[in-house]
Amino acid sequence: MNATVLLTSVDINIPGYRILSPIGEGGMASVFLAVQESLDREVALKVMSPVLAANTEFASRFLTEGKITAKLQHPNLVTVYDIGSHAGVYYLAAEYIPGGTLKERISQGGLSVAHILDIATDIAQGLDFAHEKGFVHRDVKPGNVLFRKDGRVVLADFGIAKAMDGSNSSTVAGSSIGTPDYMSPEQARGEPVDGRSDLYSLGTVLYEMLTGTPPYQAGDPFTVALMHVTHPVPALPEPYEWLQPLVSGLMAKDAAQRYNTGAAFVDALHKLVEAAPQGAVLQETSARKAGGGGRIAAGAATQQRTRISARQSSGRPAWLWPAAGVGVFGAAVLAWWLLTPATAPPSQSQPQGPAAQPTAATPATETLPESFQMPQPVDTANQDEVDRLLNAGDKLYEYATQVEVGRKLDYPDDDSALGYYRRVLAIDPENARARAGVASVVAFYRSYAHKACDRGEWVQCGFLVRKGLAVDGEDPYLRQLQDAVATAESGGTPALPAAPPSS
Repeated sequence: MNATVLLTSVDINIPGYRILSPIGEGGMASVFLAVQESLDREVALKVMSPVLAANTEFASRFLTEGKITAKLQHPNLVTVYDIGSHAGVYYLAAEYIPGGTLKERISQGGLSVAHILDIATDIAQGLDFAHEKGFVHRDVKPGNVLFRKDGRVVLADFGIAKAMDGSNSSTVAGSSIGTPDYMSPEQARGEPVDGRSDLYSLGTVLYEMLTGTPPYQAGDPFTVALMHVTHPVPALPEPYEWLQPLVSGLMAKDAAQRYNTGAAFVDALHKLVEAAPQGAVLQETSARKAGGGGRIAAGAATQQRTRISARQSSGRPAWLWPAAGVGVFGAAVLAWWLLTPATAPPSQSQPQGPAAQPTAATPATETLPESFQMPQPVDTANQDEVDRLLNAGDKLYEYATQVEVGRKLDYPDDDSALGYYRRVLAIDPENARARAGVASVVAFYRSYAHKACDRGEWVQCGFLVRKGLAVDGEDPYLRQLQDAVATAESGGTPALPAAPPSS
């Protein structure tokens, strides 16, 4: 629903506020520039979507936790002035910050590395304060980062994100909490989250500021969410490789391997800047999106660099550095061992050359049945390739089901369990081991989709059902779950099939 439609379809004559103009909209709310008449000050008035407001649990949590969030006073967090409801319309009034969003700055392109690191620092400091107070944002993204006149940034929408995380949040308006481009793996799996989930999202924002695009891209949000779970941390391009430890420390798939706090990230950032290559901090990003505008002035970049250089480091615990080094090295060795396709052992039998074949001068003396077919000579090279592919597929299937759930199961096509099984079937369509492997991938999605549906996590269930149907579009069990998801998202009471048998 866009702001114009909301203005005409819902009574938003909220006492004490005079709406001037719409300034933004999203799937969950519309934002208006308004005047708080009692103080004659401009505010950003966020009016929640009527679909969300109709959910009684959401409405109650929105009001209760919004009032608590209004107590969060920090230079890098938007100040909330008022929250309430009138005539069924739920609203939040916050300070109006007219400097635009980080999303717009990224689209324009040309942010200097110094400016990017200051932005990341400001976001991390705001998150650190909120996390200490017990709040988790759940939707850190460029569109929620606003610029003050002095160039510092503030994070918006803490209360709304917190209020939406009720037990039924995954079914509200058919959406899960968070935005797929910036969603942590635990969010994508529908699991409970803490402040480290916000830090993962900060890592995705940092990556996008440097490269111009989010870390994972696909044709639909379900696939993007899965990529956060299954894909490795993306590598930065060569000019920014020295910043890779920051991105890796924020975007580790296991929350326990991320920076524990925003303060720990800021401390690591300053240490990295002190050891940065000559001129690296002054570098400007060259990534631009279509339609991007002008670059930030060099003077502003220099001013931001001064902020980076002048800040004091608080000293990150020394034990974390060797532990992280051992962990990364061990993970690399394990990944190499698990993910390298196995080479089939040399064949024990020697291939038969033409000299070993019966000669044409020895005709058969017996009459063979008409249905008899001469055995075809074995193509040893093909058989070796089939064995290699099957070994690789089996190893990746084991990895995807026992080590990192979902990773390397069916993506990418050329290096996943499903990909290897399908390559075998292209060579030998009747290969029983490859057929069983594909069936196991489908069974994986049946099992996990049913568990999600059984917990009432319909968005997660639908996501897994779609992945399974991408493997076998006619699987009857997944079709039943697909119908259940459609029923739940339309407000009905779905009937779930029994849990699938263990594979």
